[in-house]
Order: sequence, then structure tokens, then C-alpha cells
Amino acid sequence: MRDEFVRVCLWVYVITSLILFLSMGYAYYVNARKPAGDPQKRDYHPLAFSLLPFWPPALVISLFLFALRALVYGAFLVLFTLVLIVIRKPLPLLLLAKAAKYIGDRLLRLNTQIVRWFLPLPTPQTAYSPS
Repeated sequence: MRDEFVRVCLWVYVITSLILFLSMGYAYYVNARKPAGDPQKRDYHPLAFSLLPFWPPALVISLFLFALRALVYGAFLVLFTLVLIVIRKPLPLLLLAKAAKYIGDRLLRLNTQIVRWFLPLPTPQTAYSPS
């Protein structure tokens, strides 16, 4: 059963790679035949074909991450709505404001320190007054 699944996955990978390779080759061929002054002509690097084996897994991973993000967003939306209905006090909003202030304060302190490392404060100079 597992060997059959792996075999089917590999065949799907090979077929997808072949379709992508043919479409990339056709696009490269059409682009190469365009005249030099054509504004739609692109400067594709010939080694761009070497990235082809990474696209089918990247496509699967990106679709999986999109679905995961959609599920997490939906769950957050439902849970946040339920919390606002069940708890009448705006406790989540107060906690969110407190966390935002804490994080913002830390970042401002850190950024101020970094700026002072590279741009130190000017030393106050006393005005010269001839007596």
C-alpha cells in the first residue's frame, strides 16, 4: 500500500515536472524569437531551468500553508467572536493593548539604543563669550 502511494506520488511529480518543463521551454522559445526592440521581450537566464525540480514540492507546500492559514484564521475568527459574546468585559482587548504597549516599548528602547550606538548624541558645547 505504501509502495503504491510512493509510486503514484513519484509519477505525479514526474508528470507535473514534465508539464512545467515543456511550458517553460515554450515560453523561452517564444521569447527568444521576439525582436530585440520588443518591449515584451524578457531577459531569461538559461539556468532558470535548473530550478524546475523544486517547483512541484514548493507548489504543494504553498497550497498546504495557504489551507493551514485559512483554517487558523477561521478558528481565530470564531473563537474571538465567541469570547466577545461570552465575556462582556473587553478583557481580550485590554490584554491585547497591554501586550502591544509592552512589545512596542521594548522595541522603541532597543531601536533607540541601536541608533545611539551609530549616531551618538551631540555633546553640548558652551558658547564662547569673549570677555
